[in-house]
Amino acid sequence: MNYHSAMPSTRAQQAEQTRDEVLRTARRLFAEHGYDGTSLQQIADTMGVTKANVYYYFRTKEALLQALLDPFLRALGELLDRAEQISDIHERRMFLIEGRIATVIESYRTLGPLHLGDPGMRRNVEITRAIDDLAQRGLYLAFGDQPTLDEIAGYWILNDLAPALRRLAHLPDNELHAVLVNLTVRALGQ
Repeated sequence: MNYHSAMPSTRAQQAEQTRDEVLRTARRLFAEHGYDGTSLQQIADTMGVTKANVYYYFRTKEALLQALLDPFLRALGELLDRAEQISDIHERRMFLIEGRIATVIESYRTLGPLHLGDPGMRRNVEITRAIDDLAQRGLYLAFGDQPTLDEIAGYWILNDLAPALRRLAHLPDNELHAVLVNLTVRALGQ
């Protein structure tokens, strides 16, 4: 579809559509070329607009990355907030496993295969801190303040489900969710 062929009628709608298109294009190019391998100019060229058009919505590539990751990070934070309300550790752990996998699948389907371990992305201090803080908080909520070495190792290995998601992306969400929950439960010895 030609980007310019389906422009909405109002300026606000047009601005929102352009911003969304910048995000979609950046997401795709970050996944294809990595964060460092993608420039604002490349995003603009791919969209068929000027770099100034992209720059109007996102002053930096870091701001663009933040906008892409915000919904995912917010969803994980909300999941952890709800988990804190569950007093039984086993019930909380299952809630976290099921919820995190649902969040990761949703993010994978909407964000695409962005790799959160991408060195370029990880150089962004704010994003790295947010991801690491959420992960550490999840470890504490799942296993308390004295997790075993096996729990720590399993947790961090399962913190990156991207390889499994890439290879099982053809599955419907409910089936993918069941497979990943079963894997996580078995790996953590639950």
